[in-house]
Amino acid sequence: MLNKVYKVIKTAFKYCVMYISMLVPRRHNVCVFGAWLGERFADNSKQLFLEMQKHTNLRAVWITKDKKTKKQIEGLGFEVYMWGTFKAVFVQLTAKYAIVSNGISDLGHTFLGRAVIINLWHGIPLKKICYDNKYEKDWDSPLQKARDFIVNIPLGNMYYVATSPLFEEIYQSAFRVRKEQVLCLGQPRSDIFFQKEKPMPYFPGKNIILYCPTHRKEGAVKIDIAKLFNLEILETFLKENGYYFIIKKHFYHRKEEEELQNYPHIIDITGKDMDIQRLVIETKALVTDYSSIYIDYLLLGMPLLFYCYDYEEYLAEDREMYFNYEEVTPGFKARDFDGLLKELELFVQYGEEYAKEDRERVKNLFYCKEAQGIVSDKLADLIENGAFGYKCIRKKPY
Repeated sequence: MLNKVYKVIKTAFKYCVMYISMLVPRRHNVCVFGAWLGERFADNSKQLFLEMQKHTNLRAVWITKDKKTKKQIEGLGFEVYMWGTFKAVFVQLTAKYAIVSNGISDLGHTFLGRAVIINLWHGIPLKKICYDNKYEKDWDSPLQKARDFIVNIPLGNMYYVATSPLFEEIYQSAFRVRKEQVLCLGQPRSDIFFQKEKPMPYFPGKNIILYCPTHRKEGAVKIDIAKLFNLEILETFLKENGYYFIIKKHFYHRKEEEELQNYPHIIDITGKDMDIQRLVIETKALVTDYSSIYIDYLLLGMPLLFYCYDYEEYLAEDREMYFNYEEVTPGFKARDFDGLLKELELFVQYGEEYAKEDRERVKNLFYCKEAQGIVSDKLADLIENGAFGYKCIRKKPY
């Protein structure tokens, strides 16, 4: 009982501070950044933050909960503060812009009243998200409606960045915002694909096949590699064809451990801090299921392989999709390990030509022309020129 009372008091206090923060004058050249609940220096927020350093008229500040992340950003010579410190609170209270990749939880929303919040999101959604995702919570319950109404007043200046007209409509529904609150431009994190200077590889001299499965129930259901793959057969295949199978599970599964000591060509890097955008650049083929990483990978024009071993169960119990899965996933779909092995054999046989025409079709569906190139500089220019304002208060279609 006491815990519930404490929680109510804490929430009420947080909302009071949020409303009071609306009274603080905001500086038009200050931008605060965060990503992945304040725990990582990554994703679209990271790329735009790096671009902002070139704009001397703007002050870009990263806010984090993680000491390693703070040290990493300080090592680059950029401004960063720990979540909850006086300097972090002050800069959030005075910043006009707040840039996030997941949601306001990347920064904590207590001190962002009347800030312009630009949500870059963390991937192009194949799966239904936010208000469209009926499995997440009851979005239309009286309690949720009340919470949304209260938060909308100080935090209603929200904008979202989509990659095509198709996703402009999806974002309007998923985030319950108006058309003018969605900008069709692209993902900053994809800029690395188009830069002349490529990053140093994580696995120099190795031919990489990358496996990136999405999470199951926000990480509650383990992804057991030993059950999904015949590791001995896979190891033999990789050794004979000169490839390494790199496993990178979703962030939610980062604490899972795999016993792969006997399989030198199969490497699990889930628990390691590796930039996924850098990693896919050196990848010869990507294996995934329902993860939006494959949509990013389309920009590289390299082979895609799909391993959807739990398709019916996933749709019935975990997440609905915006599209017919077969129509927007170029190539064959393996439902078991034997099927995946056949896909791998076809990839080895045909190389970059594997399902090439289908990949191009899907790429043009998911990306407008502007999104198929450098994005961050355009977005930074829009922010610098004051393209985002305080007039865009969200109206929810209840």
